[in-house]
Amino acid sequence: MPPTSFSAPLRAALCAGCLALLAFTRAHADTEVCGTFSLATEWTAHESPYLVTGDIYIPENSRLRIGPGVTVRFAKPRPCPLEKTEIEQMDWSDSMYTGIKAEGTFYVIGSDEKPVIFEAADSKPGVIGWDGVRLTGQKAGAAEISFAEFHGANQAVTIEKAGFFIHHCLFQGNNTGIWAGFRADIGILNCDFIGNVSAGVVIRKGSPRIANNLFMGNRAYGIWGDARPAIQTWNNAFWQNREEACYKCPYAVLDTAKQNANGDACDRFGNLAADPVFIGSPSHDAAKEADVAEPTPAHLVKDPQLAKLEAEAQAKEAAKEKAAKKKKKKREYEPLGSGAYVLSKYSKLVDAGKEGKEFKDRDGSRNDIGLHGGPMGRISVDPF
Repeated sequence: MPPTSFSAPLRAALCAGCLALLAFTRAHADTEVCGTFSLATEWTAHESPYLVTGDIYIPENSRLRIGPGVTVRFAKPRPCPLEKTEIEQMDWSDSMYTGIKAEGTFYVIGSDEKPVIFEAADSKPGVIGWDGVRLTGQKAGAAEISFAEFHGANQAVTIEKAGFFIHHCLFQGNNTGIWAGFRADIGILNCDFIGNVSAGVVIRKGSPRIANNLFMGNRAYGIWGDARPAIQTWNNAFWQNREEACYKCPYAVLDTAKQNANGDACDRFGNLAADPVFIGSPSHDAAKEADVAEPTPAHLVKDPQLAKLEAEAQAKEAAKEKAAKKKKKKREYEPLGSGAYVLSKYSKLVDAGKEGKEFKDRDGSRNDIGLHGGPMGRISVDPF
């Protein structure tokens, strides 16, 4: 039987389709990585996602930089063909899962629009699938973790003998968000710790400075500390952590002592217990419905003519208020940030962060607590 023949136009179309399929496959193939990175390396969105098939080790004289929009997925460990010497395993979690160990320079530099994502390759809600990022020895300027999301890790970020900044990160669905070990003198700013199994932050012989973060819905603790030395926390928000908001914290933490600039009850360090009221949440919808300044929903209007007169009156009143605010140079709140967990105008976390020009929001106003508050970009000056 003679082979099937195709017309020239059909052959051209088939070839174009094959090339498009090949390009699609290449664009979506994982970049597999493992072993010791002896040379300075950068991971980019163009080569993303990266699939970690075995532990990664960054020696003291090397560097790894992970840029905006990168997704890093961690597979079950298997032998690394590039690794001649087996990387030392620290504990059971390290042996069971893949992760990253760094003694050298380590940067995770995402952005509000394009965060860096760390997750298990076989990601399932509530299931731990990778070890975490372990950092040892980095000082300020030799490490920074910003605008990143960590999901499904045993200990998402573990730090010992190091001092740098972790800011604008989401830790969700891990066993522990941040483990601050021996001499972990780190700054933790504008992060969200949501739904972690053990705790948002665990402190064991570390001395982190913790400000403008949200601890919400963690199954045990918001912060767990060993009280050696005393925990330093300013202007954080705690909500619905099941066991305790801040275990072994100084007695004054969350002991109502004053009102903040918004008139809400807080402790003397500015920490408060408050529903964050995210846009689209049930509490946001309830607050909007109770807001007399909001127009009545169309399906609830009984008298259209009266509703029209009321809307006109409200518009005039709103215009007057806006003009008065403009004269006083007081901003009219606009939600900050994109993606999940954006605060609504009804949130007590708005303008409730730590004072100081280094903490201010991108629009120059006082810091909002949580993931989308505070200045954008890298931290070059110690805000504390």
